[in-house]
Amino acid sequence: MSNLLSVSKIFTYIGYIGIAILVLLFMVLIHELGHYVAGKILKFKINEFSVGFGPKILQKKKKNGELISLRAFPLGGYCAFEGEGEDENPSPDAFNKQKPWKRLIVLFCGAFFNFLSAIIFSFILLVSSGYDYVQIKSVAPQSINYNVMYAGDVITGVNGNKIDFVDDEFMSVLITEDLMVRYAKADDIVDNNDYSYTKDGKTFYLKKGNIKFDVKRDDKSLVVDAYINVVYDADGNYAGWSLLNTENDNGEFALKTYKYSFGEALGQSIPFTCKWAWKVLKIFGQLITGQLSLTSLGGPVTTINMIASYTQQSANYLLILLPLIAVNLAVFNLLPIPALDGFQMIFVTIEWIRKKPVKQNVVNLINNIGLIALLGFVIVIDVLQFVL
Repeated sequence: MSNLLSVSKIFTYIGYIGIAILVLLFMVLIHELGHYVAGKILKFKINEFSVGFGPKILQKKKKNGELISLRAFPLGGYCAFEGEGEDENPSPDAFNKQKPWKRLIVLFCGAFFNFLSAIIFSFILLVSSGYDYVQIKSVAPQSINYNVMYAGDVITGVNGNKIDFVDDEFMSVLITEDLMVRYAKADDIVDNNDYSYTKDGKTFYLKKGNIKFDVKRDDKSLVVDAYINVVYDADGNYAGWSLLNTENDNGEFALKTYKYSFGEALGQSIPFTCKWAWKVLKIFGQLITGQLSLTSLGGPVTTINMIASYTQQSANYLLILLPLIAVNLAVFNLLPIPALDGFQMIFVTIEWIRKKPVKQNVVNLINNIGLIALLGFVIVIDVLQFVL
């Protein structure tokens, strides 16, 4: 029976792997669609629109000669313009013979479409499950915060520090940072006067501490001076915090993630996406300065594994991953790294300024070397995820 269950789990996980591949395929499709739509609007000649690399699985030829194809390896794709990457293509429709400003728009629109999709995914996330803010679902009558905080209150900050996921400053993090400073050591712990509990053979004590919550209540912003239970070990050293009631351990608050209203989600989806983009840029900066290690990154294999694992736990995780992956693709493709759109845009801009293109064989050489290096880097960081 246990063997059957193991086989069932394996096939279930394979199913989630399939979902993860489809998600990445969809993201690539959006990116290449950006290039395709911009190219069509600006009258570029397009030879092929392909999802995936490698051998063709399916293809259809349109009346205008364009090929629409699906290829064997779904972790990529391309929109092939006439004469793209060629120096001596005689066709007047060749990509490099189009005006620089047109080529910049076409190159930019891949990332732009990813960013637009991230805005849509962010809206869906905020309106369906929320992400950053915490809302009080109920307050127990025996709670020390009864008639201080109310059901429906939305917590937006702690002691003047706003909840901000860009810096990983969620409510729990802000509470911990504040209490560690103000309540690092208990002056006294008396068994008779303090609530205590035992965990893993150790006794912990809870003492009441005050904390200021930034709260949104009935569309008004308030500062509420509330209470929280500070947890100490037997030596009186800070050991965390708890929302358990000092008289009843059924819980002080019932909390939930705040779901934005339709109007709020509509208004916040663009700022929310911009914050994600800034967070991605910060992470790249930390990698360059050595504040983060390479093991913090992951290539396509790691991404697929992550999507499959989180989706298996809860569909809500997929709602969080969609805007994050879309923003990552948008930002990453605009970086001035060989083989990426941002790199191509640099050379088109140089051509526009100096009124003379850089030799295509030089651009292609740098691109090819960069592509090999990028693929090697992606393989290394994927291997590191499974080795370390």
